[in-house]
Amino acid sequence: MTERTRLLDTFLTLVTTDTQTKREGRMADVLQARLEAMGFAVMRDDAGERIGGETGNLIAKRKGNSGSAPLLLCAHMDRVSPGTGIRPQIKDGVITSDGTTILGADDAAGLAAILEGVQRAIEQGVAMPDLEVVFTIAEEGGLNGSKNLDFSLLSAREAYIIDSSTPVGSIIHQAPAQTKVTYRVIGKAAHGGVEPEKGISALVVAAHALTRMKLGRIDPETTANLGVARGGTATNIVMETFEMHGDVRSLVTAKMDEQVKHMTEVFERTAAEFGARMEADIEFAYGPVNLSPDDTVIQRASAAIRRAGLTPSLRATGGGSDANIFNARGIPACNLGTGYRGAHSLQESLEVAELERIADVVFALIVEYASA
Repeated sequence: MTERTRLLDTFLTLVTTDTQTKREGRMADVLQARLEAMGFAVMRDDAGERIGGETGNLIAKRKGNSGSAPLLLCAHMDRVSPGTGIRPQIKDGVITSDGTTILGADDAAGLAAILEGVQRAIEQGVAMPDLEVVFTIAEEGGLNGSKNLDFSLLSAREAYIIDSSTPVGSIIHQAPAQTKVTYRVIGKAAHGGVEPEKGISALVVAAHALTRMKLGRIDPETTANLGVARGGTATNIVMETFEMHGDVRSLVTAKMDEQVKHMTEVFERTAAEFGARMEADIEFAYGPVNLSPDDTVIQRASAAIRRAGLTPSLRATGGGSDANIFNARGIPACNLGTGYRGAHSLQESLEVAELERIADVVFALIVEYASA
């Protein structure tokens, strides 16, 4: 079996292994077996117990022979829905699902690339650094696996997350902080057909607030979105409660905080104007990634990408990843492009050539660290 064939076979095995957030047990079993077959010592932390999942993060270590600094590689084991019963299709060098599910390249591409890159380095007998591989649970929906990762088990001081939907060769050196917001407008119920004037519609209050509020793209570094809303109990009752959930993101934490303050104050003023009440639940989710092009983690990523025959490209993103948590815990980490497209949708796809390129980059990272 050639390296390319093995890589594709690994990817297809992973996307057809059912996994969901907090239900990554089967995927963890498959990955642990592969890692142990390559000589890794593998353990699972207690993150699953902390968040109500069925397994913890996989933490794998393999001793190197180069005497250089350890290299940490990371990808996540869960995927969004609908992500079970995936039936992958390959046509003209592009992998897709059959259209009834996502493909799951987010993040099976990262998992497969790490496994192949390490396997290739072992088989070719190249000098290798100490390797640490972390496969996280519950990345989707809040980075809860890495938030609960036992960082005391890690010795690497730099990390590479293989999880960006950007083209292979991309290095995400900036990513936003995020705050989750919930706003609850509480009005007064009344019969909508008999005495609506005695009620205070929470929906109307919220609608007025939203017209006074800055949302969407606030500036080049900041966004705000209210994406989920619910309220009401019957068509003939003036809506008493209306609830909205969203998030605010920015590359600059102070700007994020200012936007949250603005939204909260608008809801407070508008509710008071209509004689209603407002409740807010504000939760800081994670901090930003702000890496310099001169940082070692970026320099080595760039060198590895060039070693793989590609051109490195520094990029900022509007999404979070496990890199946000690693950086917050004092381990510089950048997210690398894997080339999949249409993430979180039934149109998700991945070119076989991009899968091969990200595996080449992982192999090149191993060689780069061994020679550093």
